Amino acid sequence: MFGSTRYPYNFCNRNGIPMIETTSVTVGTDNVVLNLPNRVFRWLNDKGITLVRLNQAIPTGTTETLPIVFSANDFTQPLTNLGGEAITVA
Repeated sequence: MFGSTRYPYNFCNRNGIPMIETTSVTVGTDNVVLNLPNRVFRWLNDKGITLVRLNQAIPTGTTETLPIVFSANDFTQPLTNLGGEAITVA
């Protein structure tokens, strides 16, 4: 749709909940990064819930205590539960 770049998100149901797909997983020494396409939120006018589809598995043998973060446009956001605690590989 935008040249050779794959459309960065789609809707799970027609005009419904938007879904963004990860492009890669990077395992570092201090976290696991789920990478999202750059400018993925640019044309997404919705507020509220957005689903993230994990296209890649976290590699086997990754340290279970590493926190998971999302990354897009050189910005990272830690993944947390409702209580504010970091979500880890475990």
